This record gives sequence, structure tokens and C-alpha cells, in this order.
Amino acid sequence: MFNRQIIISGLALVFLAVGAFFMVNVELPPWSHYLSALNVALFALPSFWAVRWWLGWRDGMLFVGVLGLYALAIEASAIVTGFPYGHFGYSDLLGHRILGLVPWTVAFAWTPLILGAYAVAANLFNGAAARIVATTLIVTLFDVVLDPGAVLLGFWQYDGGGWFYGVPMSNFGGWLVSGFIGAVLIEVLVARFKPLLPVPMPLAFSVIFIVFFWSAIAAHGGLVAPALIGLATFAAVVAMYFKYHYSFDDKIVFVDESNTPIATGDKLPSHNSDTKLHRAFSVFLFNSKGEFLMQQRALSKKTWPGVWSNSCCGHVMLHEATEAAARRRMKYELGLTGIDLTCALPNFRYRAEKDGVVENEICPVFIGFADRQPNRNPDEVEATKWVDWDEFVASLDDPETDISPWAVEEVRELLASPVFNEQFRSRITHRR
Repeated sequence: MFNRQIIISGLALVFLAVGAFFMVNVELPPWSHYLSALNVALFALPSFWAVRWWLGWRDGMLFVGVLGLYALAIEASAIVTGFPYGHFGYSDLLGHRILGLVPWTVAFAWTPLILGAYAVAANLFNGAAARIVATTLIVTLFDVVLDPGAVLLGFWQYDGGGWFYGVPMSNFGGWLVSGFIGAVLIEVLVARFKPLLPVPMPLAFSVIFIVFFWSAIAAHGGLVAPALIGLATFAAVVAMYFKYHYSFDDKIVFVDESNTPIATGDKLPSHNSDTKLHRAFSVFLFNSKGEFLMQQRALSKKTWPGVWSNSCCGHVMLHEATEAAARRRMKYELGLTGIDLTCALPNFRYRAEKDGVVENEICPVFIGFADRQPNRNPDEVEATKWVDWDEFVASLDDPETDISPWAVEEVRELLASPVFNEQFRSRITHRR
């Protein structure tokens, strides 16, 4: 999956380089402000999506909303008073100007820049003061790349021009001021929200594309210094991304006895001889013949390698609904999508141990029905097979059964579940 993301990202960069060429060398049509506004919003989406997984929908929307409003306010101040950037004016190329002052797109253009700067700073420095200083300097560096190209395209102009490709020194001084305030604001918000996940480098994903695009604009427009600075900055952020990036689904969610999240941890190291209680799920899939889909866990698994178990198991990401996690993992492990799931055991919980590794999970159990063959992911699944449900249940009475201990416990409770029995009777039509 990560390799596919790299390929898609590479193609996107090629597209941006070509688009930059046309923006510099072809006269912008009268309707280009619509396209420019759309591009600004699209550039912001990757970082905003990362915020969603980092903080959740509610806190994430509040987080980017506060930053966006701040961006509009500080830009409006500059338009009216000249503070902090100096006097300048926007053209109509960035969309409708609120109260005739600042384009609405500024909230989507500035916010990913400060998020990317903060992501880099937070992964380099532990102290708040160091993060604030680093965020301020990094976001100003981004503007060194962006601003000359924006002036070249006529997005905005400074009164009297400026020494750096039409940009005055006052602008960069203003970015130090606004960046500092923005960095402090982020620290305040993060302290308020208390995220359980480390600051994710995907917050900088938008910046990677933005800096590359404006570096290409500068290169096509003959702006040598911004182009070189931009490419160096792009390479540095990409290197940071690969060094500090983590996948949200590689973090498990530790919970208290009431299933309230209290911390997160890396999936593999967190499974040890004293694994803390965390969130998970199990899925049992059936076909219309009354057969049950079994999965043999991949031999490379840290926990219960090669053991036969239920159709699909996995962990729930922070800020993810349990059913959504089940669907995500069914697609990833078995290549199965579009299956209706019913939660038959919402409160199932178990603890099991094998070879010194403990599983300790709050693990709702879902059931689903499908007459399709799975397409297994060999990194996760060694083999699959459909077995008669009654024969499978009977086999669990064998004290030497090699079925995973959680699947055994789950079957016992499923057999006593009214939800399971009603669903099973109504959906199985060709049972032997």
C-alpha cells in the first residue's frame, strides 16, 4: 500500500510540474479564479485529512477552523493597516474577497503551510519553545519559495515592488511575526486537545506538493533563487516524511475498563508479556450454504503465527468506528468489500497468551454474509477455507483444537447470542 502511495504521489508531482509550466507560459483565462480556488482547496485536503485522524472530526475541525480564521484576520490586518507584511493587494485570481479584502481561499492556503512547518518542527524538537521558533522559521522559508511565484502570476502585488523578485523585506518580516503567532496558537490548541497520537508527518503532506508546485512555477518563470531554495526545501521535507512517518493503523488504542482511550502505542512493541487492554474487533463471515470462512494467520505474525482463526481480526484506529475498522481490514486482508456487518457481541472481551505474548482486548464481534471468494493478502493471511459451521463448532470440543483461543470463546458466546441466531437462520438458505 505504501508503494502504491509513492507511485500515485510521483504521478501527482509530474502533473503539477506540467501544470506549473502552463500557468507560467499561457495567459490565464477569465474564469481561472474558479480553478485557482479549487486548486487551493485541493492542496489543503491531505493535511486536513491527517488532522482528522490525529485529533478526530470535532477537535480537528475546530483546530483547522481556528487557524483558518487567524489567517484571514492577519491578512485583513495587512490589507487595511500594512501590518505585518506591508501594504499589498490581492487580485481576483484567488476567489471572492471577504468584505472586499481577503480571498476566502487564504484560510486554505496558509493553514497547510503552518501545519507542515509544525509537523517538521515537532518531529525534530521536544520543547515547546524550540518548536515555536522552528515552526516560525520553516513557514517563513516556505513563503520565500511561494511569494515570488505568486507575484509573477499576479495573485498579489506589493506597493512599490520589492528587492526579492518583487517581494519586499517587510513581507518576510511579517511572516516571522504571523508565523510566530500561528505557532503559539498551535501549541495552545494542542495543549487544549491533548492528542493521544504523536504529531504525524502527514500534516506536512500538503506542503510537499505545495512547495514542489511553486518551485516549478519559479523554475518555469526564471526565478532561480526561489526555484533552488524550493527544491532543496522539498527534498528536506520529503526526507523528514520518510524518516518520521507512521501509519495511523500501526498504532493501537489503549483503553481503561470503561473503554475510554487513554494512550496509543506502536502495534508490534505493544504486544508483549504484559500487553495492556486495547481496542480490537473480530469478524465471522458465512456463505449461503452455512459455511464459515476461516483464516490461517500469516507465519510472519508476531501473535499466533500460522494459527487458524475466524475470518478477520484487527485493531481499531483512534477516532475510528469499530465497524469501519472491520471493513477496512476485510478489504486489506481478504479483498472483500460491500458486505453488511452486524455486531452480534458488542461487549466481548478476552485475554490470551501464547509463546510469552499476550493479547488483551475489548473486541466486538461482527457477523456478515457473502458468497464471494476472498483474495487474501499474503502479508496477513497464510490461507483461507470455507468449512461447515456445525462441523466447525463440533471441532471446538476437542481439547487439542488448534483454533485461536479468542475464536473459541467468541463462538461459544455467538451460539448464545439472539442476534447471531436470528441472522444465521434468516440468511442461510442452502444449508446441508
